[in-house]
Amino acid sequence: AARLAGGMAPDQAGLRPVPPPRWPDWPDDLASVIYMDHYGNAWTGLRAAAVAGDWIDVGGCRLKRAMTFGDVAAGAAFWYENSSGLVEVAVNGGRADCLPGIELGAFVTI
Repeated sequence: AARLAGGMAPDQAGLRPVPPPRWPDWPDDLASVIYMDHYGNAWTGLRAAAVAGDWIDVGGCRLKRAMTFGDVAAGAAFWYENSSGLVEVAVNGGRADCLPGIELGAFVTI
């Protein structure tokens, strides 16, 4: 670390790249609600890129994809790709955590 801080190039400092760890028993996507934020939005562990179509089911709620909150009517529930690239369930002007079936652990079906 001192060599790098002193400006030495990593290949001259005797450092070897370490491959990123792989967790064979850990899925790349977790198709369930994993977090509820303070706005009432429901985060899932599912990457939005893994969803081919516009519709998903979360906890029994059928939801259509929207790009922004303004794309849906006030009070409408929808899903979007959040800043982490994950599927997030929201309600325009409301709280997704008040929808029936939207709770921690609720399954996502695509």
